[in-house]
Amino acid sequence: MQKSMLRPCGFTLIELLMAVAILAVLLALAAPSYGKLIGRTRSHAAGETLHGALNLARTTAVSRGAHAVVCPSADQRSCDRTTHWQRGWIVFADVDRDRTRSDDEPLIAVAQAQPAGVAIVTSSGRPRVAYRPDGSAEGTNLSLTVCDRAGGPAAATRLTVNNAGRVRRSAPTPAQAAACLRVAG
Repeated sequence: MQKSMLRPCGFTLIELLMAVAILAVLLALAAPSYGKLIGRTRSHAAGETLHGALNLARTTAVSRGAHAVVCPSADQRSCDRTTHWQRGWIVFADVDRDRTRSDDEPLIAVAQAQPAGVAIVTSSGRPRVAYRPDGSAEGTNLSLTVCDRAGGPAAATRLTVNNAGRVRRSAPTPAQAAACLRVAG
């Protein structure tokens, strides 16, 4: 009978430790970029959600032939008098045209609070957006800056509502981005 030499299969402990060390170095290099990617994604998602709410309010005003309002709201029932929108917002039909939601005014949409680190800030003079039945916005142009602390200033974006009611996206000024990031923590 002839004995065959079987060659052992597998990895040695040294090979396994080297593979784990290389993987740890690669993960350490990728972690900051991954954090910025998450920050950009959260900032973009918050901006898109708010953009959709603004467009919904405008469409509602035109289709109902009535006034509609978008405002920040932490309780998702009434408007807050704040310039910080990250705690959530509401869209409602403003039947009595006072830009404040009463219990008898229909609530059209609700947005919950954004994830920690996301901030949405508007100028101090415009805590809400009111649309007329023709789709135009009341007041002057309004800018909302959306940012995420993990994404940094490069991930910040600005939504501008003009007098015609149209919403456009653009890059914020460095001062706007910095002010937003201070709120984001």
